[in-house]
Amino acid sequence: MSKPQPVVNEVNQPFFAALEQQRVLLQRCIDCDKSVFYPRVCCPYCRGADLEWVEATGRGRILTHTTIHRPHHAGFDAEVPYVFAAVDLTDGAMIYGQLIDAPLSDVSFVGRRVEPVFQATEQGRALLAFKLADDQE
Repeated sequence: MSKPQPVVNEVNQPFFAALEQQRVLLQRCIDCDKSVFYPRVCCPYCRGADLEWVEATGRGRILTHTTIHRPHHAGFDAEVPYVFAAVDLTDGAMIYGQLIDAPLSDVSFVGRRVEPVFQATEQGRALLAFKLADDQE
């Protein structure tokens, strides 16, 4: 069974188009200079409507995570167990994603550095995931 796919619309299309090119774009509010994710039409911090797309590194640190043993969609059955993490990007936003090739014997990944991974889907789209960075402190 195929995994569910995100719905691409005119607001989030630049984000998904960048992933196809193995790049990460985030919105940045021109009024308050904060990074915004998920893509939207106005800033959640100051409610400003002037958002621009900026190149991001996609690097960050894990804030929290969970190991999925029993997915809620059959499309993920072949991947269990896997780690799903909240990542605080160095670019200023928080984003969620799968942690690829995570050693499940590790008890905690909190605070570990990650870098972006661009995963191809069956539908030919790229999605953002993360892997542990080689440059751990």
